Amino acid sequence: MRVCISTLRVCPACGPAAKTHVLPPSLVLSTSSVLQEPGLESLLALLEQMVISSAIDFKELLGMLREKSDSTLGKHAVGNLAKCIGVITAATTPENRQEVVTNLLSTLEGAGAPTDPDGVRQMVLSLLVSGDLGRVFDYNTLDDVAARMQAIYLSSFNLEAEEIKHAASYALGRASIGSPAVFLQAIVSALDSGDAKKQYLLLSSLREFIRCHQKMDGQTGMADSIPVILPQLLDHCSDADEGARSMVAECMGSLTCVQPTVILAKLQELVSQHSTIKAPDGHVADSDEESKKNSLVCWTVATSIKHAVASKAPVSDLAMAMPDFLRLLQVEEVSVRNASLLMVYSAVHHMPQLVASFMKELIMPSLYEVAKLKLQRVVDLGPFKHTVDDALPLRKSAMSIFATCQEKLPGSLDIAAFMPVLAGALDDLEDVQLQAHQIVVSMSVRHPTYLVAAVDDFVPAFTNMFMDKTIKRKTANKTGTELERAKEWIKSGLRALLAMSKLEGVMNNRRFARLVERVQGDQKFRPMLDAIDEER
Repeated sequence: MRVCISTLRVCPACGPAAKTHVLPPSLVLSTSSVLQEPGLESLLALLEQMVISSAIDFKELLGMLREKSDSTLGKHAVGNLAKCIGVITAATTPENRQEVVTNLLSTLEGAGAPTDPDGVRQMVLSLLVSGDLGRVFDYNTLDDVAARMQAIYLSSFNLEAEEIKHAASYALGRASIGSPAVFLQAIVSALDSGDAKKQYLLLSSLREFIRCHQKMDGQTGMADSIPVILPQLLDHCSDADEGARSMVAECMGSLTCVQPTVILAKLQELVSQHSTIKAPDGHVADSDEESKKNSLVCWTVATSIKHAVASKAPVSDLAMAMPDFLRLLQVEEVSVRNASLLMVYSAVHHMPQLVASFMKELIMPSLYEVAKLKLQRVVDLGPFKHTVDDALPLRKSAMSIFATCQEKLPGSLDIAAFMPVLAGALDDLEDVQLQAHQIVVSMSVRHPTYLVAAVDDFVPAFTNMFMDKTIKRKTANKTGTELERAKEWIKSGLRALLAMSKLEGVMNNRRFARLVERVQGDQKFRPMLDAIDEER
């Protein structure tokens, strides 16, 4: 496709050949469920160039693309098809563009509130096309079009079909690129109205606006918009709805990539202003409104940095602010602490150089503490009671960081100090055990001598796991997915046990050697052991 684009640019006369030989397979791609960047970018550039070079009549190409819309298309394919229609409409003549816009308005204003699949799909496609066209074309240049589109987008938020709501949110955000004075202001005004049911959709529009700017022109295009959108994001940092706060965090993370100095300073300020959180048992008291609000704000800040790191914000700017954010690891409130751990995991995974100098003093002490933390409470469910461990997500996050450090920051992990933590994880709840098993398998290659030295500490956990009563408890009365999950848990433990059994000197430990011999001789484990052997 790139070769064809270059050819058409220098030799438009090759248009008929491109239409005959290149266009048909390219149109097949337009509705592919697996088409993503950069393939999608190449396809869009090709279709645009074919219109510009007059390799095909615009209306003919538009008809061919519209024919691709049918009931078999998934959400991703419909989105790609909309982008194709949007890009050729932006590239055609003003007269053709006016006609497409008129048809879009007619379709959207006459659609009503469709509930049948065909009607919903048609409205979704029209909304997406209007947004993709609005990203590169200013609707304000056409009489009354911007106002009518704005009314369509906002009214679509009231419809029942979730697909239509999200398509309208996407379109509103994208159209804000081409006509910010109309659509961006509409988002801000609607957020000011305080309609809780629409906040998530409006924040999603804001996210789309920010992401488009991030891809297009980065810092230059966003500078004028930040004073407009930042107050709205800050207002929603403490929303009770986690979905809304998640959207705010994604927006702040993306903004950090294009305006790091401004946004990081604001996030640091939020941490400083909202650091007072009283949660002695991991939870804020119902009557403590200040701590409740502060915990929600700090959660949003930590999640924002997680997204900023994953989106490759400038390392130098992040590094200067990171100590302030890492102090959130010391907050006892469960959700803030887990968000902080996920922030650290994102950094270790995507930008290990960002946190390398902070591991020993600011991160590892908190990880060791969290890895042993248990916050159990009993929930009365009427006929019976259920014990919940609120610290389980924290321990899982900590183990994920430990595992990633082996690969990304091997020098940051004190292996000898980590062995007791790993031994405890092997005897933890099932989810943590699965992570511990993977770490054992990895360490059998990377740090075998430490495993051999600590084998005595591992034997009790493995022994308990492979006891008959434990296996029966895990598999009894289980069917379908639950039974498969139980079998995978057993196989995971067997992999870890076998990986250790092959280490030099480990079978000199009598307790471990007896355990391995018993497990390998137990017929109920034989099919799983054979399956593990076939994996190698």
